[in-house]
Amino acid sequence: MLVGSWTYSIPNSKAIEAFNVASKYFKKHGAIGASIGNLLGRDNGLYVVNIGYENWAHFGDFDDKISNDEQWGKDMEHHFSETKWETMNFYEPLIHNMESDAGVKPVFAQWLFHHQDMNLIQEKGETFIKAWMDSGATGGSVGRLIGKDDGSYGFAVRFNTMKEYGIAQDKLNGDDYWSNHGDFLDAVDWRGFSLMRILETTWE
Repeated sequence: MLVGSWTYSIPNSKAIEAFNVASKYFKKHGAIGASIGNLLGRDNGLYVVNIGYENWAHFGDFDDKISNDEQWGKDMEHHFSETKWETMNFYEPLIHNMESDAGVKPVFAQWLFHHQDMNLIQEKGETFIKAWMDSGATGGSVGRLIGKDDGSYGFAVRFNTMKEYGIAQDKLNGDDYWSNHGDFLDAVDWRGFSLMRILETTWE
């Protein structure tokens, strides 16, 4: 799987309207799924649209089709005129433990970081995903980013509600869980943290 992620600002009153128009074209041209969320933290106040593809070839085919769809441009023109683009990244999962949650608009806690040892990232990624899921998360993922944050890695955990995230964070902090992994965490270059609330989604 490959995920394209676009971060931008747009008037709040237009965000969902623009996504609902765009998502029809995402589906028409073969995207696995798409979602819009708003961000609190590193990119506070911005929106992010994530679009899923099977692989790079699928992304390329999708991009060719939507770029040559004249009606897409016409329907989105006035929305784009109100949009200020901030960042764009592709996300390639290394470990992805996230079963379908169709019908749910979840929340995500997301960390952006760098570490020199990819093997250790994968090893600790599995360990941390399990710890979060044992504490109430409904899924987790760790992978690398290509684009604005090239050279960085992302770690994300998913919850049904923000309260459930808060309970899990309190539990892990209270158990002093992180001190057991200081050898890894002390070598991490932290590049940002954000919470994302999904507002609309077409993922199944």
